[in-house]
Amino acid sequence: MVEELDPTKYHVLTPKMKKLLIIAGAVLLLVVVPILSYFYYQAAINRPSQNPNEIRVSIPSGSGLSGIAGLLYERDLLNSEFLFKLYVMLNKLDKNIQAGVYVIPAGTSIVQLADILQYGTDDTSVTFIEGWRVEEYARLANEKLTELNYEDFVVMAKQYEGYLFPDTYFVNNEIKTKELIELLRSTFDRKTVDVLTPEVLSGLNMTKEEVVIFASIVEREVSKEEDRPIVAGVLIKRWRNGEILGADATTQYSLAAVKFGCDTEDNSICPSDDQARDINWWPNPVSFTNEDIAFANPYNTRAVAGLPPAPISNPSLSSISAVVNFKDTEYLYYLTDSEGTTYYATTLPEHELNVARYLR
Repeated sequence: MVEELDPTKYHVLTPKMKKLLIIAGAVLLLVVVPILSYFYYQAAINRPSQNPNEIRVSIPSGSGLSGIAGLLYERDLLNSEFLFKLYVMLNKLDKNIQAGVYVIPAGTSIVQLADILQYGTDDTSVTFIEGWRVEEYARLANEKLTELNYEDFVVMAKQYEGYLFPDTYFVNNEIKTKELIELLRSTFDRKTVDVLTPEVLSGLNMTKEEVVIFASIVEREVSKEEDRPIVAGVLIKRWRNGEILGADATTQYSLAAVKFGCDTEDNSICPSDDQARDINWWPNPVSFTNEDIAFANPYNTRAVAGLPPAPISNPSLSSISAVVNFKDTEYLYYLTDSEGTTYYATTLPEHELNVARYLR
């Protein structure tokens, strides 16, 4: 007669132990594995390729996604064919890949490579600087790209001020205005998707638009990354207390075009392309007159309470993150000198002393 195994003496799975193992396995399979897979995927698609050199590659007309991925992998431009195809398909970019000859920079990631292939051969690199306004984007685009017109760009892009992500773009020299604006906007959406989440905005008790407006001001007010969360905190504190923001950058924004007589209500683009060649969009605040400071323009927070109606520049991810992660300090005032150093104060007399010491 065979004796039953005593579960207290031998490694026997009891029904209770089996149930616990099934639950643990389910948690591992349904929760832990997807989370780890997500973080691996994000890291992998943003990891630079192993190729240390600039590579010239030709994408034949009619090439399918698998063929393109194989070609790029053979040229050492991809760390993984599978991840490239997965990223392109998940983001529905496969229909936008264009044939042509491309010059791919060393260390280009899957995300960057997919962007490059969307907009045709990269005949031209265009670098839009953090903190530029739409008119500055338009001037550069007009100079670098054959099919882009200053006035057309301003008309189409002005409504997206703040949402045209500043970066270096590799684009077809004949890219159309609408295509370039779409590229700038889609890049903004992709870069900020994990920063401007509904949960983050709810925690801040702010809208996405308010965050971007603050970021556009912070971008122009301070240049050093470590100062941005502090200045963002000062501005948000003033705003929530119902105080005037008093940001010089907003006065600069409101005054620049007005200096050229662009405060009319007609439908012409002002300043024009010719005027924009000479304009100083960001005049030194030290040169402000009392009349400038009191200028009753909705963008001028030295004279008008509340936030400007829209962003005053196109901010970097650093400035957006600084607003989202602003520091609540004891400071009530700040100023930045000509060297880019920011000085803080807790009282008006202390601030006035800083003004006399560092700005005059």
